[in-house]
Parts: sequence; C-alpha cells; structure tokens
Amino acid sequence: MVFWCLSVLVGEYLDKTATYSDSQLVERVCGGQPSDYGTITSLTNSSPDPTPITFVTRQGLHCVCHSPKPLPPGTPVRQDVDFRRRWDHMQQHTGQHLLSAIMDGYDDLETLGWGMGAGNDMSYVDVPRKPSDDEMQSIQENCNAAIRQNIGITVETPDNAKSDKLPDDYDKEGGVVRVVKIGNLDANTCCGTHLRQTSHISLLLLGSTQSVHSTKCRLFFTAGDRAINLATASIHSVRSIARLVSSATTPAEVLANVSKVKENATELKKSETKLLTDIAKYEADRVKAVLSTGMNAFVYRAVQGLDFINMVVAQVKEAVEEGAVLVLASGEGTKGGQIVIIGDKDSVEDFATKIKEVVPEIKGGGKGGRWQGKVIEWRKGELEALKKQAIG
Repeated sequence: MVFWCLSVLVGEYLDKTATYSDSQLVERVCGGQPSDYGTITSLTNSSPDPTPITFVTRQGLHCVCHSPKPLPPGTPVRQDVDFRRRWDHMQQHTGQHLLSAIMDGYDDLETLGWGMGAGNDMSYVDVPRKPSDDEMQSIQENCNAAIRQNIGITVETPDNAKSDKLPDDYDKEGGVVRVVKIGNLDANTCCGTHLRQTSHISLLLLGSTQSVHSTKCRLFFTAGDRAINLATASIHSVRSIARLVSSATTPAEVLANVSKVKENATELKKSETKLLTDIAKYEADRVKAVLSTGMNAFVYRAVQGLDFINMVVAQVKEAVEEGAVLVLASGEGTKGGQIVIIGDKDSVEDFATKIKEVVPEIKGGGKGGRWQGKVIEWRKGELEALKKQAIG
C-alpha cells in the first residue's frame, strides 16, 4: 500500500513523484549496487497501466520509488521487479565479495573499493598493488573452485555487527546491520542483494589492470551471465580475426598471425615513408627551380594529410623569394584536405585573402610566413581555380 506520495525535483528540470509503500520489493542503490528497476501497479483499477520505476533511493529506513506519475496515498499496489537486472547485479555483487575474500589470502591485495560496470561492462576492485600474472591466474582458479563447491551464502543481523561506516542518516536503533556470509570463507557487512549459493555466480573472469592515481591498482572482473556472454563474444571475435588473417582459430595461432600482420604493416609504413620522402625531395627540387625565378609555385597531392606537405616545406622554406609564395594543397572530393601557404608575411596574408575567393568554405589562419587552412570538401573546379590563382 502507498503510504505517502509527493512531488520532488530530480536533477534540474525533471519533475518526478516520490512514492513510499509499506513493503518493498524494488530495492534502492546500496553497497555499490545500482537500484532495481521494476513497476508499480494499482490494484484498484480494473485495467491498470503499470508505472515504471527506474530510480529508487533511501530515506532513513525506507526505500523511496520515484515514478513518472503520482499514486494516491492508501492505494493498494503490486510491485514487480525486473529480475533479469536484479539477477545480473547479484551475480556481480556476490562475485565481488567472493573475489575480495579470495584476494585477502594474498599479500597486500585487500580490497580498497569496488565499482559495478553498467550494462555488460566489466566491474572492478581497487587493490594496493598490481597482482602478477601468476597471481591473477591463481586468484581466478580459486574463485571458480569456490563457485563449483556451491558454498551457501547467508545474511545475518547480529547485534554486535560493525557499524562505523553507516550513513549519517541511518537509524541504527530502528534498523539492522546486515552481515553477508559466504560459508566460512567470508563475512562482511553489506546492504546489497546477494545470491543464495556460490554456484549461482556460474563463472568469474579477471580482465586487465590499470594504475589509479599511482597509488593503487584497478583490477577488472566480470561474473555470471556477463562473463559467459563476454567469453562467447571473445570466441566469435577470435574466429572473425582468424578469417581476416587466414589463420587457424586457436588463440596462440591467431596471435602469431596478427603479430606477423603488424610487423608487415610496420615494414610497409617504413617503405611508404621512404618513398614519400623521395617524392617530396623531387618535388622540392622542382619548386626551388620555380621559386628561383621569383615566381609563385604550386604543389598538389591527392592523398589527404600534412605529411607530404610538411616534407616539401621543410626543404624549400628558405628558397622562397620575397614577394613570392608557395601554395601546397592536398585531398580530393568529399574527403576534403588542407592548404598551406609559405612566403614572406605580407605576401602570405595577401594570398590567404585571395584563396577565400576561390575556396569560400576554407577555415584557417596563420602567423608570420605560414598560413594553414582546412577544406571540408573540395567542390568542382576549386583545385583548378586555386592553382590558377597561385601561378596564373
């Protein structure tokens, strides 16, 4: 039954309705676990439309559901929880308790904090140091061994439970402090929802690590159906990559072939850079000959980017005579490109103004003897007009 209902402001603009009922199925955010989703349905309406609940908070000892429409106080209601979401959250949360309990058996790997990944993202635990590869393998094996042992999970509310980390607005005298126990393996205070036995976790996989503020290590993990989905997606990805690199599907062979492809790509890039350097030198020699006569010069390359342009500029910038400019352009069609002008300051500024007459959509600027602009799209006739503007 709805006890009270009032209008509240969530965020800055969104008006919601806060509803409190006498019994609660849809749980609020707790223990690092996101709140449940579900619906509230009025039992007094012959054809009721369920009210979606996607935001639940705690006020004192009560769960408060935020709904998009009001429900009159005294209305009998039925609550339905999105159990798929609840089950996923319990698998991640109980998986975290198990992982932390197992890591407590290793030197300096106590859990400092944790976070549950949204959707299918991986969750994480923060620990004081980075575990070694051997430790990671051992921890994962021990976690899954405990899962297979089907250890019972219980919730107790002892009077002497630790309460030093309770929220300031929590009424300890009127409420309880819950202790979640994984057999004889672990006992921790927690207000989240948990599985009944470790076998319900199904599977726990460790992922990568990353440094956090140079003082601790973040270890990513996933559990339950998320872990199974990740493993399935990874197998499909390995198969797809194997086809792309003409490899067998075993991970070791796929890795070897991908490494070979990467090495070949590196060698090809080196060869490309050498050829580009040779072409740039040839083009620079041609440009120098033109500039030595006091005339403007024009260079164009269809490949988008500044690599080739900068190679040419590096070799000819000292050869530009006063009063002359070198105009360099790259790219083609809808891919757009770049324009670079070098020369003395006055000549560059003067020509930059003229460029905008033939390439109206160009955006750019410069300083001293260099001006650079970006062309979003080369329209028909613009390159020819630019060349004509440059060399007449």
